[in-house]
Amino acid sequence: MLWDAAGRPSGETGIVGLREDLLDPWGGIVAGVAGGMAWAVTASATGAAVPIGLGVAAAVYGTKVAVGALTGQRGRPVRAEPELPSPERGSAADLWQTRALRAIDDLHELTRSQPDGPAALLAVDERTAGTRQLVRRLAGQAAAVGQALRRIPAPALADERDRLRAQLARVDRAGSGVPPDEVSVQRRSSLRSVEEQLAVAERLAMAQDTLIARLQSTALGLEGLIARTAEVLAMSVSMSAGAADDQIVELAGELDGLRAGMAETERLSRQVLGRQ
Repeated sequence: MLWDAAGRPSGETGIVGLREDLLDPWGGIVAGVAGGMAWAVTASATGAAVPIGLGVAAAVYGTKVAVGALTGQRGRPVRAEPELPSPERGSAADLWQTRALRAIDDLHELTRSQPDGPAALLAVDERTAGTRQLVRRLAGQAAAVGQALRRIPAPALADERDRLRAQLARVDRAGSGVPPDEVSVQRRSSLRSVEEQLAVAERLAMAQDTLIARLQSTALGLEGLIARTAEVLAMSVSMSAGAADDQIVELAGELDGLRAGMAETERLSRQVLGRQ
């Protein structure tokens, strides 16, 4: 069964959309205006003005519903996922993304260069194709986190936090047991705001480090897979087909592990970005 972006079966989406088009008040208004114009034009020329007007109105309304059903335009914009930025050239995310994508290309060429190789080699190639998009998304998230992090002036905020803490400490020592005045209340509120911003910066920095570390381990893991795949292919001429397939299946399992790790890192970084 096919599903739409809202998580409903595609057939259900079509039925719901058709019902919405039929109940759309603007469709009736447009059809009514068109029918009225047809009636006005033909009223003086023929006695069948009313049937003609009704026919035009029905045709316009039917066309509106049909066009809506074919194009899927229900009058509500479809929310698209925001496009992730590209890593800055020369950044750590750019470096490891480049190496990972190059390794994916090399692994694809290696598996395709052996048409008579082990049968399980095709599974490695299929899994490699799905890894490319994961690598790009991780690198894009690392870039997005870096952009968000640069918007927070962490050093200046740290200085402000220390200054506020020192001011409040002096007030506490001077007026122990005295109810806080308005100035102290406002300073404590400012301190909480500054500390919250610094906490956000810390979470973003941790997320960025995690993303780049995952990109690095993925790139190095893919490069290691290339070396081991080449070794298995070189040795496959002297081993049984079953033994070669078993080793290739083991390599495919390692690739699945890399992909699972990337997917989990992406999920966690999405949560961090969502909180910000």
